[in-house]
Amino acid sequence: MNQQAIDAATPIISSGKKAHVIVLGNEKGGSGKTTTCMHLIVALLRLGFSVGTIDIDSRQRSLSRYLENRRQTMLKDGIELPQPQHIVLQRSQLGTVKEAEADDNERFTKTLERLASANDFVVVDSPGSDTYLSRIAHAHADTIITPINDSFVDLDVLANVDGQTMKIIKPSIYSEMVWEQKLARAKRNGGSIEWIVMRNRLSNIDAKNKRFMTTATTELSRRIGFRVAPGFSERVIFREMFLQGLTVLDIMEMNGGTGISMSHVAARQEVRDLLKTLRLPLIDERNEKQKEDEDSGKEKPSEITEELAETQEKELEAVAS
Repeated sequence: MNQQAIDAATPIISSGKKAHVIVLGNEKGGSGKTTTCMHLIVALLRLGFSVGTIDIDSRQRSLSRYLENRRQTMLKDGIELPQPQHIVLQRSQLGTVKEAEADDNERFTKTLERLASANDFVVVDSPGSDTYLSRIAHAHADTIITPINDSFVDLDVLANVDGQTMKIIKPSIYSEMVWEQKLARAKRNGGSIEWIVMRNRLSNIDAKNKRFMTTATTELSRRIGFRVAPGFSERVIFREMFLQGLTVLDIMEMNGGTGISMSHVAARQEVRDLLKTLRLPLIDERNEKQKEDEDSGKEKPSEITEELAETQEKELEAVAS
């Protein structure tokens, strides 16, 4: 296999770190990884947590560009938006593989230690390909979130499937890599890595493909040890906010309930459901408190401008076009 677990002797950040490390990982592009990452970051910030972020996809830099667009919106509109402490980590340019891997490991470890000592959470956005930096990040994770589209193409990220019988042949290279990092973590310090597979772009229509994906991911979760979570639906609003660097949570907060559609409300609930999936008591407590405040009228939208059926119809038309 061409992906190995990070050696048990690899230095890990000091035991004094306080931050919970979340890695967004998927060795395939187009799964909504950066959108998920950005909404998770802003959700944590708006719950009052401090967040450090690392972009190790130094070629595409999608998360970094998202955050840069956010800064430009703040300057242009004269508004304040919650921001993480962000660092871009470039791949090593040293000559030999051994030297480059040692350099990557040292720089990532120091970067993570710096952010972990100053924040409640550190969120890492990884590239849609296998790199040594990505493997290091997975090895340091407390939680790995793997967004996949609800399709056979994306299922290949998790497992090889027989096209005739639709039976799972074996886990994919990526799944084996995550499993090996989990074993290495347990061997290294007795720790554990929680792995969550998030099914993005779920259709509201009960189709054969959707039922098979449910069966396949459930079976695979038992075999290789991850939890399956519902992700973000195919909504136009998730895709149209990148250029402004905004999330649905920002829109809800900035508009104060004016001009908010049912699609916004439903999208916000999907973000909250993602937070619940993490199963971290402090997040659940703050999330519930925020919801209670809204229900009591402090942040409750005052105007819903679209009916849900109309919104979904428009979204489906936009996706099809």
